[in-house]
Amino acid sequence: MKRLTIANPFMQLMLLIGAWAVGMLLVGYAGAALAPVFGISPSQVQDGLFPHNPSLARCLMAVQSIGVFMLPPILAAALIYRKRACIFLGVVRKPLSANVLLTSLALVVAIPFISLAANVNALLPLPEWATSIDHDATELTVKLIFTPDAATLLLNLLIIALIPAISEELLFRGYLQRVLHGWTRNPHVAIFISAVVFSALHIQFEGFIPRFLLGALFGYLFYWSGSLWLPVAAHFTNNAVTIFAYFYAARHGVNLDSAEVGETSGSLLALASVFVVANLLAQIQRREKLRRKRHLLPA
Repeated sequence: MKRLTIANPFMQLMLLIGAWAVGMLLVGYAGAALAPVFGISPSQVQDGLFPHNPSLARCLMAVQSIGVFMLPPILAAALIYRKRACIFLGVVRKPLSANVLLTSLALVVAIPFISLAANVNALLPLPEWATSIDHDATELTVKLIFTPDAATLLLNLLIIALIPAISEELLFRGYLQRVLHGWTRNPHVAIFISAVVFSALHIQFEGFIPRFLLGALFGYLFYWSGSLWLPVAAHFTNNAVTIFAYFYAARHGVNLDSAEVGETSGSLLALASVFVVANLLAQIQRREKLRRKRHLLPA
């Protein structure tokens, strides 16, 4: 197969920004159009005043994930690479089944360390407006995922776990990281810049550090494998763990909030989780290297 020629990085970023702006406009129009269907005024949607309408909230989450994160990289890549856009975004190459399992396991094992990072993040002073945004976002998410209903659980896994995992990985790893890698010629710089943007665009400052660490992990999974589906699996697992935790808590009458998922009384378990995760990631990287050698793929 002919190797993909990477286009001018600056042009790719400008196209992405333009597509992202169009996506934001479409999401705004979609929100205004959907609001009356759920008995909410468009102004309330713009102000985010719909926490007591979970159906509308889930619908808007799906629309936002698709319009803001999924469509822009697909559109920009299609304009530049046309029929080879899927190759550029990394969606053609299938991941190794064993590595998908190892990746999911690594994300579960990493919970104590991610929780420790969240605790460190909580020590940083933040302005009142930032904590208010975080509180509102957390409150809405908890209301959506704290449910004992199995059907709602499946809906949450689709809208809050799977769709965001695919959409965000398309934007931040499939497109942005690839462009930055071509621009800087340094995969590590591309991975960390993409992770910073990934965390910042969530606009949840109390979780910036753990989300940045997760973004870097997703970035290395994409760099090692060349397949977008490996970081998608990791992203989905991270989201699904919290959803399942709240489902379990709702079914058993446990009072749980997201900051408590995976917390430990000390740092020993967090350090142990880092050691185990590092070994799992080393196995993943080793398997990918062997795969490249067997198929004579470029490093």
